[in-house]
Amino acid sequence: MLETDSTILKQSVEGMTNNGAWSILPIILEIRRLGNSFQRVEWSWIPRSINKAVHAAASIGIRAVVQICWAERPPPSLQGVLEVDGLPGQPN
Repeated sequence: MLETDSTILKQSVEGMTNNGAWSILPIILEIRRLGNSFQRVEWSWIPRSINKAVHAAASIGIRAVVQICWAERPPPSLQGVLEVDGLPGQPN
């Protein structure tokens, strides 16, 4: 089960290509190709309000220049969102 807060992404990976998502078509095609490696792939749309931690992480990732291990030391800008989600923050 894969979750997304983007209805355009969900529709596109499920086969609807006339929704205007041409700018991300190469990514959609790669997602579909990778999905074929699994016996079954299901997509579920969830509201962004429920998906805050993932949305915040993706937004930071887009701006990131270097790769870091967020599992061990999440960026300070994610601390509050992770704590609200019940996930551990930065280790002491």
